[in-house]
Amino acid sequence: MNEKISFYAPPFSTIKTYREMVDAAVEYGVSSLEGFSILDFDPPSVELAKEIREYADSKNIIFSCFSVYINLVGEDRKEKLEKLKKYADMAKVLGSPYLHHTIACEFSDPNKVLPYKEAFFDYGIEAVRNIYDYAASIGLRTIYEEQGYLFNGIKGYERMLNAVNRDVGVVADVANIYQAGDTITDFVKAFAGRFVHAHIKDITLTETNPGGGLKTLQGTYMNEVPIGEGIVPIKEVIDLLKTSGYNGYYGIEYTAQGDHSPLVNKALSLIDSWL
Repeated sequence: MNEKISFYAPPFSTIKTYREMVDAAVEYGVSSLEGFSILDFDPPSVELAKEIREYADSKNIIFSCFSVYINLVGEDRKEKLEKLKKYADMAKVLGSPYLHHTIACEFSDPNKVLPYKEAFFDYGIEAVRNIYDYAASIGLRTIYEEQGYLFNGIKGYERMLNAVNRDVGVVADVANIYQAGDTITDFVKAFAGRFVHAHIKDITLTETNPGGGLKTLQGTYMNEVPIGEGIVPIKEVIDLLKTSGYNGYYGIEYTAQGDHSPLVNKALSLIDSWL
């Protein structure tokens, strides 16, 4: 298995703790995990992070990144920011070089966020600067994928980078960009040379919404599917990233339900061959 493949996945029905997530990484033959604010990592706990770091070290598993799903533009944004700082402390203990977090991804319909676009954008930028400065003070770098309705698309993401005025890292999430109507190949070309991390998943775009997917700015619906079965040109994206000089990890983001092992093994095999 390519050493640059990192296991980044929400909990399956058989995984209940992060100790079991470490075991799953070993089972699937990968050498690193991207931590995520789920399972017993929610709420944040530095003491638990110490225990998991020790256990991961015993299994030769490292943490390539730590990700947090959070909304930093709501009325409780100050409380959420303090929670995010606790996750930064966890990421440091786990040995992750990066803290990756969402900004405003809890909105499933653009009509619920776009009327407040400028205010939410300003709240988000303020939060990103704040957490960047805190993370830098403890030796971490914050990194961001294109996400949601405000910080997405080539123009929207570029606006965020310019407004933040910090040395944040760029994450290539190969699917999120479709929520804003752009393509991942254009996104990778636009920010070539700036990527420090990547998330690999696959999606479909449909006119109706049988799977509870996210609504795009074009009015279609984005649903995750097994890697290799959707519209994302993953091999082409990997080739573009490598050509641009990218040498970071590829976090396999896979949300299979039920018996996940065959599909996860297939996904890992595909990515391994494309790398």
